[in-house]
Amino acid sequence: MSKIENKNSVLIDGIYKYISKNLKRSRFIHCINVSKTAVELAKIHKADITKAQIAALLHDCAKFMSYAEQIAFFKNRKKFRYFKDIAKNAPQLLHGFLAAVIAKEKFKINDRDILNAVANHTLGRFNMSALEKIIFIADSISADRKCLKSKIVRKIAAQNLQEAFIAVMRNKMQYCLDANKWICPISAQVWNYYVKN
Repeated sequence: MSKIENKNSVLIDGIYKYISKNLKRSRFIHCINVSKTAVELAKIHKADITKAQIAALLHDCAKFMSYAEQIAFFKNRKKFRYFKDIAKNAPQLLHGFLAAVIAKEKFKINDRDILNAVANHTLGRFNMSALEKIIFIADSISADRKCLKSKIVRKIAAQNLQEAFIAVMRNKMQYCLDANKWICPISAQVWNYYVKN
């Protein structure tokens, strides 16, 4: 085993222990399932398998914190765009941004692609990399997602990453519309960006 492989193995083991200790059992299992799906998609679409595994394991690592705790976490930190609106209208969307901070500060991850994949796995962003799209998609189609829409997207994801990404975005937007929920401006902007390109 090379030094890099050994370093990655130690990192993955540390993340695994962290999420198994801090997350509810169901959330922990979800992270494992997302990791398995992300690795499968990375193999199919020729993305970095190790980065996919790391980002997927970390994507929900902040979910053990309450919404109030997540909001407080950013009190003395640099705020991202629409932070106040998200905190007020949909604090459940904060966890990806917070998870990226944990990845960087606790696990010393400086790889921009991994950090972006973790931070943007819920809302997306412009010019997403293949890895970012993989984590975004895997979160919605992992084995614990039993709905018909997830099953449909699984088939698409095995063939075309971009089409699967658009399908997941569409499902997320439709969910908000059907439930009369607030749509984050980031989601609307990302949707408009990708459907015109």
